[in-house]
Amino acid sequence: MEGGKSGKRRRGPPESKRTRSPPSRATPEEEDEGGEWYDDVVDESEQGSGGFGGFAVKRPQLSTTDQVEGQQLERYFEKQYHGKSEQKRANIEDYWDQTDSEFGFGTFLNGYRTLILGMQSIMVALPLLLVSATLVWAGGEMLDSMDDSTGALLNIIMTFSAICLTTIALIQIVVSAVNQSLREREIAIDGADVPLLGWMDSLRLSSRLFTEVLLTFMLVWTVLIFGLYMLAGAMPDLSLPSINPDDISGGTVFYILGTVGSIFVIIGTIPYSIEATIKRS
Repeated sequence: MEGGKSGKRRRGPPESKRTRSPPSRATPEEEDEGGEWYDDVVDESEQGSGGFGGFAVKRPQLSTTDQVEGQQLERYFEKQYHGKSEQKRANIEDYWDQTDSEFGFGTFLNGYRTLILGMQSIMVALPLLLVSATLVWAGGEMLDSMDDSTGALLNIIMTFSAICLTTIALIQIVVSAVNQSLREREIAIDGADVPLLGWMDSLRLSSRLFTEVLLTFMLVWTVLIFGLYMLAGAMPDLSLPSINPDDISGGTVFYILGTVGSIFVIIGTIPYSIEATIKRS
C-alpha cells in the first residue's frame, strides 16, 4: 500500500502524513508489474490444507504507528459521540430512583373504578360462572336422585368440573386486566405495541395456563378425596365429615392436607397468571 494524500478530505482526525514502508519481504512478483495480487495476503510458509480454499491467510502485523493512529481515532469518536450517549442514557434513566407514591387527596375519589372494574370482570367471567353453577346444581340433583355410589361419584365429577371452570374464569379476569393495563401503559409511552386480547383470546390463554397447573390440582384433589373416602368409608358426597378432635385419623390428615393444598393452588393462580401474561404479552 503506497502512502500519499487523499483526493478529498473528510471529517475526522488529521490524516497521517507518514509514508508507509513496503512489506519487509518483497517477492519477485511484487517487483514485477505483472505480479499476482494475492501475494500480500497468502502465507506460503504454511503447508497442508486449511484456510480459505486451501490458502493460509497472513495475520496482519500492526506497527507502533498503526496502534497510535487507532488510539487517536478511538479518542476522536469518543469525544464526538460519548457526550450524546451520556445524555441519552440520562434521559432513559429519569425517575428510576423515584420511590415516592403519587397518592393525593384526589385518590380518595378513585373508589368508583373498583365498581367499574368489578362489573367488567363479572361480565368477562359470567359465561363460565353460569356453566359452573349449572354443573353444581346438576351434581346435587344426581346425588339426590341416586342412592348408590354412582350419584356420589357423578356429584364429585360435576363439582370438580365446576371448580375447574371457576378457576379458568378467575384466570381470565386476571389475564384480561393485566393485558389491558400493559396495553394502556404502552399507549401512554411508545404506542400500541401490546395487542388487546378479545374474549376468545383471553379464554384460550386462560385455558392454556390452567392446563399447566392441572397436574397440581389433580394431585391435591386426589389427596382430598382419599381422605374423605377414609373418613366416610365409602364414596364421599363432598359434605364436611365429622372429625373427632380426640382421635386424629389418617383420613383427617389427608383431608386437611388436600384442602390446604387446594387453597394454596387456587390463590397461587393469581400471581402465576400475572407473571405468565406479562411474559407472553
